[in-house]
Amino acid sequence: MGVLLASERRTAKGRIFLAIVYGLLILGGLTMVYPFLVMLSASVSGAYDYNRHDALPRALWDRSDRFMRCVSAYFPRFPRDVFPSAPSAWGSWISVARDRAGVEAFAAEHLEPARTNAAVFAEWKTRAERFRDTCAKWDLDYTTCAYDARDVAPFIAGETSLDELNRTWPVRYKSFFDVSFTAESKLPLGHASFRPPRGDPKYEMWLKFKDSYRRKMTGRGDYVCRTMPFLDAPTPHSTPPAEAERIRGDLRCALAVQFIEHSRRDYFASCAANYRLVGQYLFQRGRAFFNTLLLVILSVVAHLTVNPLAAYALSRFRMRGTEKILLFLLATMAFPAAVTAIPGFLLVRDLGLLNTLAALVLPTVASGMSIFILKGFFDALPRELYEAAAIDGASEWTVFLKITLPMTTPILAVNALNSFVAAYNSWEWAFLVCQKESNWTLAVWMYQMSQQMGGQPWCVMAGFVLVSIPTAIVFLACQKVILRGIVLPSMK
Repeated sequence: MGVLLASERRTAKGRIFLAIVYGLLILGGLTMVYPFLVMLSASVSGAYDYNRHDALPRALWDRSDRFMRCVSAYFPRFPRDVFPSAPSAWGSWISVARDRAGVEAFAAEHLEPARTNAAVFAEWKTRAERFRDTCAKWDLDYTTCAYDARDVAPFIAGETSLDELNRTWPVRYKSFFDVSFTAESKLPLGHASFRPPRGDPKYEMWLKFKDSYRRKMTGRGDYVCRTMPFLDAPTPHSTPPAEAERIRGDLRCALAVQFIEHSRRDYFASCAANYRLVGQYLFQRGRAFFNTLLLVILSVVAHLTVNPLAAYALSRFRMRGTEKILLFLLATMAFPAAVTAIPGFLLVRDLGLLNTLAALVLPTVASGMSIFILKGFFDALPRELYEAAAIDGASEWTVFLKITLPMTTPILAVNALNSFVAAYNSWEWAFLVCQKESNWTLAVWMYQMSQQMGGQPWCVMAGFVLVSIPTAIVFLACQKVILRGIVLPSMK
């Protein structure tokens, strides 16, 4: 039944009321959609634009912003030595991203001449090719590399095995994702006492990693890469000031030409890189995907088996102490998960179920709230249905499976959704009772990723978006059943 009659909707008060209702519904929808859009936008961002927290990536339609993001891909901080005319306030990429007017002026100065004048573009392209040749021939020991941490694990995995790496390197790693070249990227190349640490296996791998950027640059026909000449090296590797300034000028031209020819490709490749890393981290870690799939299936099936049976017994058979049983079931909800985790862990340990799938499934099978709600639904069903079934000679199992459950489909859908979300997102309990990485689920690995890659929050956001997709799919599937039971109760 509608809130207003058809005749009332035509009145001024009725229209105002409906406008307020629809306005509140739209506002409520925006409060749910906007945070997701911010997370989705952050998942395709980088060091330059992550901290803006935009609902939509500005680089999609703003050429100036996209050009600055292209520049930021090659430098850890804004390169003032390359662009000395830039605003003096520009230091970190966060401060650059906040200066929208400055970014537009910067792009107009360093990009638009080549975009609007064919002769200037031809000249800049010649200088860009010269920079590429200079970069490719430069001594690797005296090159800087603003490497992308997302590229380390795939490169190391293609060069060696984990056992060989742990045998030759001084540090033991559990996976290739633990490898970092932070120390190597900060070597004091500008000190006169600097000498390349020859014989160090990690440094030799660092040189190969830097060279991989150069090889990729020449193979793809690019003009600039993350590995660049270090122009302030001490003698005998010092670069004359005039030549250093020429190389920096060639670099400015190379960045502009690179953007003009490959801006869309490079932008979408950088967006996809976040999701590629998340996919490698989450879905190539042993049995994480299989463990999660098996866990949610068993949890949902067990939840929809035990709780309806218990609620049906309490509703159908007038047992003594039913109220006390319900009170006990509701009392289990009074304790937070952090309080029940310790006795639950001790019980699982005493049963010998640690590091098993049963330790994840069994504690979540029975739910006091589910039993309480199901009993209320069962109590509301007409008793005449059960009397008619008894007259027809139907067994108790037939009554339960053919009459009771089909009429409570909406609440079963709610229970299935809650069970799925609890099993799929439970990383604390899984991390507590399963110490072996081979038994970890996607939720546990997602937590590990958020801790390990805190310096790359855009990759963590991509992980959150990716792992939320199954929950959204299950919610949409259950939503139809729930709404069918609410809007069309005659179909129950």
